[in-house]
Amino acid sequence: MTLEEFYKELTSENATVVENEIGKAMLEFISMVNDTFTNTTLYGLTSHYSLVIQATDNWEDGWFVTVYSIGDKKFQFEYKMSEKESPWNYAIVKGQANTVSEAKDFLIIAMTESEGWSDNKELRKLYNKLKGRKTENTQFTLWLEFEEVDPNNWDIENEFCNIHVDLEDGRHYGLNVWTYKYLETAINEDKKTGQNLSGLYQKPPDLFVKELTRECIQQTIENLIKIDELEKVLNPSIYDKRNQK
Repeated sequence: MTLEEFYKELTSENATVVENEIGKAMLEFISMVNDTFTNTTLYGLTSHYSLVIQATDNWEDGWFVTVYSIGDKKFQFEYKMSEKESPWNYAIVKGQANTVSEAKDFLIIAMTESEGWSDNKELRKLYNKLKGRKTENTQFTLWLEFEEVDPNNWDIENEFCNIHVDLEDGRHYGLNVWTYKYLETAINEDKKTGQNLSGLYQKPPDLFVKELTRECIQQTIENLIKIDELEKVLNPSIYDKRNQK
């Protein structure tokens, strides 16, 4: 029995009113999935009336995303957090999508964040498009150390600085930024002082840029936000949870 056949049985006259509603909603959800993922095969099995979505064609393999109808074309989602993000073993994230269109977004996010399809190019493209649409107008403010300390005596092409990025939703980030040329300067300085095994290695900053100007850094942050959350495209340590508004 296919998934469509399973849920279609719930729409028969012999089924209850609640089962009818679940069947219709899940059939619409499956149709949306097939229209969305044209190059990717998703594997699913049912647990009662829930749809368990897997990355492989083996029911014994671990699940990543579960979806079930809660009536009125609303869907409850659960996805398994990735190992690196999970605060403990088998932690899950739950959420409710109130329309089939919203369920599409939830599915793309759940599949990506669970990392069950980490190498899937079609999913990455869908995720980037989704995040780009949501973040293209994200407003933020910049605090730049070189503007505050000594704006008229700063080597914009061979220096480092700290910057703060404050998003309109209250998220706060602190970044250590180097210019490309400053990397060479840091290495030469270590050769003189003996630090970092006399320049044998360097602990990198959070971000490299061409020059320390507001225009350069503004454009850089705007582009990074369109790609994904800053703590994901750079590193988790830049996100300051203590200063969240």
